Amino acid sequence: MNNKTKENNNITPSSIYLMHKYWGKKPSDELKYQVLKYSKKNDTVFDPFAGYGGLGIEAMIEGRNVILNDLNPAANFIAESILQSDIDLNKFKSMFKELKEKYIILEYKWYSFLDNKIITILRKKDDTPLKLKIYNSNKKIEEYTLTSKESKEILESENNYKIKSWYPKNKIIQNSRICSNGKMKICDLFPKRALICQSELFRLINEFPDSNEKELLKFAFTSNLANCSKLVQPITSRGEMSQGAWMTGFYIGETYLENNVFHYFENRVKKIIKGKEDYLKLYSKNNHYSIICNDAKDLSLDSESVDFVFTDFPYGDTVPYFEQSQIWNAWLSKEVDYENEIVVSDSKERDKNQLNFARDIDKSISEICRVLKTNKYFTFTFHSLSGEEWEALSNSLLNHAFQFVDFKLLIQKTFTPRQLNRKQSIKGDLVVTYKKVKQKQITMDFNTIEGKILEEIKSKCKPDELYETND
Repeated sequence: MNNKTKENNNITPSSIYLMHKYWGKKPSDELKYQVLKYSKKNDTVFDPFAGYGGLGIEAMIEGRNVILNDLNPAANFIAESILQSDIDLNKFKSMFKELKEKYIILEYKWYSFLDNKIITILRKKDDTPLKLKIYNSNKKIEEYTLTSKESKEILESENNYKIKSWYPKNKIIQNSRICSNGKMKICDLFPKRALICQSELFRLINEFPDSNEKELLKFAFTSNLANCSKLVQPITSRGEMSQGAWMTGFYIGETYLENNVFHYFENRVKKIIKGKEDYLKLYSKNNHYSIICNDAKDLSLDSESVDFVFTDFPYGDTVPYFEQSQIWNAWLSKEVDYENEIVVSDSKERDKNQLNFARDIDKSISEICRVLKTNKYFTFTFHSLSGEEWEALSNSLLNHAFQFVDFKLLIQKTFTPRQLNRKQSIKGDLVVTYKKVKQKQITMDFNTIEGKILEEIKSKCKPDELYETND
C-alpha cells in the first residue's frame, strides 16, 4: 500500500455532502452499504430520483458505473457539479480570488457600518433593520442595536438604489404548504440589500468564460442563496440573532436574519473546495457516470441494462421538490417540466392529487422493473407505513415482477411534518429491498410484509421512537 492510498483511506466522504443545501440526503454509510451488498465492481447502478446524487458519490468511490436521473434541473446541476472530475481546483481558486478582488468594494459599500464589517442583520418582516452582528475594531464579533435614525438611514440607502444587474422575477407557484400565496416572486425572498449584492455577484461570475470552474462558482452561488434570503429564522430561545436554518418552504417570520452575501459566499466556496478535494482523491478513475433528465415514467435506458437500483421515492405532498427548487432554478434560468413531476401538491395551479400520484408511481416502478436485470436488486427508502402514498407504492410493487427480500430502519435525528403527524409513523426511513424475478409471483402479500416490518420496528425501537397519533 503506497502513501497516497494510506492517505485516502483516512478520508471520509462527509465533506462532499456539505457542498450544497439540498434536502433528503441519505447517510453515506448506508448508501455505501447498499452499493457494496447489491452490486459488484464495474456494475451499473441507477437512481431514477437522484436528488443530491448521494448514490452517485458512493458508487463512483466504490468503482461502479453510475446513471443518475432527476427531472428537476437544479438536482442535476448539483449532482453534475459534485461528480465532475474534469476540474482544475487551482484555476478555481484563482478565479475566486479574482472575483473577490472585484466584489470587495461592493462588500464594503453594503456590509460595513462605522467601518466595521457586518456579518448579519436582524430585520423585522417589513425589512426594518433592528440589530447588527459585526466584526469590531478588535476583530471580535459583537451585536449592535440600531437607533431609529440609523435604521431609517439603512432602509433609505437600500430603497433609493436602483438595481442594475439581472435578477429573477419569476412568480412562485401558489401552495399553502410551502407558504406561497401566489403573489410572491423569487426576488421577494430577498431583502433589497441582499438582492443588490446577489445580482452583482451573479453578474461578476457570468463575466468569466464558460468552463467547469465557472460552473463550480455558480454552484457555490446557488448553495448560498437561501443563507442570504429572508428564509433564515432566528432561534429565539438561544438569542434573537442566533442562526436558524432554511428547512423547507418559503415562510418568512416576524423577524429574519439577513446574512452578508459575500462573507457567506466565501464560506460556501471553502466548503466546496474541501468537498471537491476529497472527492477527487476518493473517486474511481476507471469508472464513469452519466446524468439524465428523464421523466421517471418514461426512461431512455435500455431494458435489462442496470445491475442495481437504489432510490428515495417522492414523498407525496410532504416535500414538493420542484416547487421548493424554484429559488435555484430561477437564478439558473432553467426550464422545469412541472407537468411530469411525480408529486402531490396542494397548489390550485397544478393537477397533482393522490390519484395521479398513484398512477405515476406505478408507471415509474414499471420502468424500474424494465431497466433492471433479472435476478438483480432494487432498494428504496420511504418515510412512513401509512398514508395513500405508501399504499400506492405497495400496490404497485405487488403488480410487478418483484420479490420481497429485506428491510431495515434508519433512525434519524430530525423529522418531517408527516412523520410527526401520521397515525402509525416512524422516526426514520424504511430501507426496503426487492429482487426482480422472471415473472410476477406473490410469495408474500403486502399486509404480511408490513406486519413483519412493524414487528421488527417495535422490537428494535424505544417506545418514544414509535408512537400513535391522531387517534
